[in-house]
Amino acid sequence: MDRRRFLGLSAGAALLLTAAGEIIAAPEGSGSPATTPGAAPAAAPKPNPGPPVKCAVIGLGVQGRAILEGLKKEGAAPVAAVCDNYAGAFNRARALAPQAATLEDYRRVLDLPDVQAVFVATPTHLHKQIVLDAVSAGKAVYCEAPIAHTVEDAREIALAGKGSKNVFQVGLVQRADPLAQQVIKFIDADAVGTLVQARAQYNKRNSWRRAASTPEREKALNWRLSKAISTGIAGEAGIHQIDLISWFAKTLPVSVTGYGSIIGWPDGRDTPDTVQALIEYPKGMYLNFAGTLVSSFDNVNETLMGVNSAIFMRGGRGWMVKEADSPALGWEVYARKEPAQGETGIALVANATKILDMGAKPSATAAPAVTEDEYTHQSVADFVMAVRKKTKPAAGWKEGFESTVSAIKVNEAIVSGTKITFQKNWFEL
Repeated sequence: MDRRRFLGLSAGAALLLTAAGEIIAAPEGSGSPATTPGAAPAAAPKPNPGPPVKCAVIGLGVQGRAILEGLKKEGAAPVAAVCDNYAGAFNRARALAPQAATLEDYRRVLDLPDVQAVFVATPTHLHKQIVLDAVSAGKAVYCEAPIAHTVEDAREIALAGKGSKNVFQVGLVQRADPLAQQVIKFIDADAVGTLVQARAQYNKRNSWRRAASTPEREKALNWRLSKAISTGIAGEAGIHQIDLISWFAKTLPVSVTGYGSIIGWPDGRDTPDTVQALIEYPKGMYLNFAGTLVSSFDNVNETLMGVNSAIFMRGGRGWMVKEADSPALGWEVYARKEPAQGETGIALVANATKILDMGAKPSATAAPAVTEDEYTHQSVADFVMAVRKKTKPAAGWKEGFESTVSAIKVNEAIVSGTKITFQKNWFEL
């Protein structure tokens, strides 16, 4: 592919080149000249965000608080109410949303006429009724991923989202990540080529066990440790990575073989703390997903390999490593080069526009890492914007349903130690 064809692929070509380094090129025919390499363009005034979107957050655990932090950053998304069935959860929530009403019954939240959008951040197995009632109440709904712990519940939720007249978004946070959105453009431009294989890893030393003052409260807090209601590491964490690879591959899994063990945390749980799954996609591509709660070594990352190049992603940063005989795209010479997995990689700078606005050069500036909370904040901002503008969110009911079914079956294969062949009707509504 020559440079002229590459630049003319779409109106998003400017953003695509920004991901690769400091060169910003206007799409052909736009009448806008290319920016001089390294020059900082005049910062455009930020558009008015529009009318405020009044929100409520149901479920005030770790993820609920991350959502509240994201709404606080968003500014024009005042929190009218927060809800949890445990009164002690309000203590930290008040610091993030001091003006919000505190309610223990989610139905009272749905009765508030001024609440436009509802975030459901309860434990996975409690999503269904809350989501169904929120959609029936005419609210825009953001449901954490996975949307349910069974395929049947996920189907009911997806059908409600499909039939809703309002925005329905699933918290597949990497769908809203600027880097991932730029990588999909590289894939569309054939810079990666036919996909060969992929790897995804979730390594974090964290028992997932939480202490409480009563046995009842402790059981409620530690729902992730029970295979009866938990989707395990693959569902509660790995779903984002499995969804990411399915998105990049533009297809769904056809089979999965899984293994799991309890090695580091033999504390009465029956969900594995260390897992591995080999997920097969059409045309012979495989995703090797591995995760452990015992070791943090090498942390969380994804690798996508194609016939032309490979892309390695970690913490909101990315690198492209090209094959020596792959076609030249024209801009590689200008891009920032960094060591990546023992190779020389082209740095993919997702926030290059902001770096330019600050007068610096993306090719001389390492992109900062992105935390899990920041991924959530990006997804929250995407949802609020979709509600305000009545646009399609980064991840809707379809993406949420398909990723949940995939993650549930991957977890089933891990727990059972068997191979599962995906049935087409599992993904149908």
